[in-house]
This record gives sequence, C-alpha cells and structure tokens, in this order.
Amino acid sequence: MSYALLKKACTNCKPSSIKTYWANIQALSRVAGRDEMPAGAGWLNDKLLASIAAMPLNRFKRFTTAGVKAAQMYKVKKPRWGKAMSEATERYAKQRESGKRTKREHENWPKDGYKALGNLANNLHSELEQLSSKKLWTRSDLYHYQRYLIVLFYSKHALRGDLAEVRHKKPFGPNWIQAKGSGYKLHIGEHKTSRAHGAIELNLGPGISKALDTFLPHLKRLTKHGYLLSTLRTGNRLQRQDMLRLIRNTTKDRLGKNIGVQLIRVLKVSSAAAEIDKASELQKELGHSSAMQRKYISR
Repeated sequence: MSYALLKKACTNCKPSSIKTYWANIQALSRVAGRDEMPAGAGWLNDKLLASIAAMPLNRFKRFTTAGVKAAQMYKVKKPRWGKAMSEATERYAKQRESGKRTKREHENWPKDGYKALGNLANNLHSELEQLSSKKLWTRSDLYHYQRYLIVLFYSKHALRGDLAEVRHKKPFGPNWIQAKGSGYKLHIGEHKTSRAHGAIELNLGPGISKALDTFLPHLKRLTKHGYLLSTLRTGNRLQRQDMLRLIRNTTKDRLGKNIGVQLIRVLKVSSAAAEIDKASELQKELGHSSAMQRKYISR
C-alpha cells in the first residue's frame, strides 16, 4: 500500500492532512509489529485496537484516526475502529473543555510555561555568534541556525506544523513567506481549518525578521528546493514530520521536556488565560458571541 492510495481514498483531505495521516498510519503499523506497510487490512484487528486503547488518550485518538484512514485506503469497513475514534474524540474534547492538564501535559510542562520557548531560542542563538561574521555557511551551519529559527518562530506564533510547508521562492503555492517593508509576511492558505476560517496571515516581528535576514541569503545559496526549511544530510526540503521531530528532540535535549506543537499551542493559550477569561465574562454580560463582540469595538 502507498501514500498515493491514501491520497486517492481521502478525496476531501488537504495535502498537509494526508501527510499527517500517512505518517500516523505508518506509526500504527509499527505498533502492530510490521516493518513495512501490509498489502491487506488484516492487521487492523481487535488485538491492535485493544492495545492502543490502553495508551494515553492523545495516542489513542491519533491511532484510532490512523486506523480509520487506513481502512479507507484499503477500501474496507472497520466499524469498531470508527466507534473507537468517535469515543476518543469525545473524550479528548471533554478533557480539553475541562481546562485540566492531561498527564502528558503535566509531565512535559516547562517551568516557565510558554516563555520557556523564548528562553530556549535565546540560548540557541547565543551558541551561533560565530556565524554572524562567517561569509559562506556550510549546510551544517544552515541547519543549526534553522533550528534556532524554528524555536524562535514557535516562541512567538503557535501554528501547527504548517511552517514546514512554507515556500520562499516562486511558485509560492498556498503557503509562503515574502519580504514586506522592513519585515516579512507569512501566508498560510492551506491548513487544518482553512475551509472554516480562511488563510492565516502574520506580519512577523523584528526578532524573526532579523533572523530571516540572516538566514535566507545562505538558504538560497545552499538549496534549490524553494522551501524555507532543509535537511542536514542532503539539503533537501525538510518534511513536516521531521520538523516536528526536530522540535520535540530539541526541547527534550535542552529543557528535559518533550514538547510538540500541540503542547506549544496549549502553552500559548494558557499564557493568555486571564485575558481569555475576561473576554468570556464580557461576552456573557453582553450576550454576545466573540464575533459579535468584535463588532462593538470602537477604536
């Protein structure tokens, strides 16, 4: 079985979602003890389902979804997997709505919360001072500066894994970055909720813009793929799952915490909890939705 078959079966899925599903299906097959993707759906059995049901909720949710998508790829029906996915999704929603940290969040929550990423970015940058006066970077130099750039970006903007899909060179496609005035504009036209909420557009601040001014000339000289992020060994485009792995490995090595983009998003929202609670109280007082409340703002 192949990625192409999943793409064919998942007709309404965004390319970024298909890549995520495929990575998760591969991971699920490894949980099932398969070194290669099986040709048939027999491995999606009750034993495997029971095994992942015993896992932490976030993994249970991830793997039941992978099982359902794999069944679509094989063109078979797996009602127990569909039921398990619905159960996992409902449990996860209730957990998020409770506002309580999950066990995994508790274990990996950094001491300084979301600020820990900014501190980590500063530390990584301090290790790269020698590059400021180096005219011709190596691929290794580029990769290590890129690691700093990624952490710096996520310390300011808690996107999902969409940064790995960004192009800096034409043809830009749906996700791109371009110079704008003294800074940069980031456009994410294709993301998980783009159909419901439209494109994400960010005017990047001076810190990230300065890092990009340093990074991009060397990127353009050392690579031809047109994407913002590159691999260390070959200089090819860095895939989404590899960027996510880089973030987790870096935070685990430097902070002792396994922090992925989902937790980064929780950290950022949690850092704004007081402001969010205040806004919610005002919405209740006025009987408004958040969209209606914005219409009542007069600047």
